[in-house]
Amino acid sequence: MALYDLADPALPLPPQLVLDSSLLLALRPGDDNPNALAVQGFVRRLRQQIAAYQMVAWLPLPVLQECYHVILANSLRRAWAAIDPAARPPNWLVMYKREPKLLEVGFVALAEFEEILSTIPLTLAQPEDLATSAATKPLEERLRYFITAYYLLPQDALILSEAERLGVMAVATLDLDWRRATAFDIYTCPVE
Repeated sequence: MALYDLADPALPLPPQLVLDSSLLLALRPGDDNPNALAVQGFVRRLRQQIAAYQMVAWLPLPVLQECYHVILANSLRRAWAAIDPAARPPNWLVMYKREPKLLEVGFVALAEFEEILSTIPLTLAQPEDLATSAATKPLEERLRYFITAYYLLPQDALILSEAERLGVMAVATLDLDWRRATAFDIYTCPVE
């Protein structure tokens, strides 16, 4: 398929698109992704198209899970780093395992992120949205296929597997690894 520059305002948008976590995380205020402004412009275009019922922007559950993990892990890392080095556990994960309630440090950031997502609006992909016909290969088989065919890590391969099961062959991401997924149209920012 093809690579598309999501910063191009003249670029036609597909009728359906899966959004990846890297793109969604770049929408957070103060995010340090160098493509954050381009992503904001792209999402403004998405909002207009969705509001006009001209497209659907899908949010697969693995994407939401990955976003939540990044937000919570970063909050825990900051909490761990703020502890006096002489008194803190060896790493943030050990700290969390000893005191799971410390996860609360990230709850505000999760709520802020959910508020951002609610403004797009996205369609959360439910299990019943995923094709389960006899012609569809098992999810674990597609997962292995995308890992080995495109040299992707399992989370990215799972997201592509779910996109395929939704019947959506267009993905918006800032992850450079996805450029190898040649069976999909990839909306991204050009490499500088």
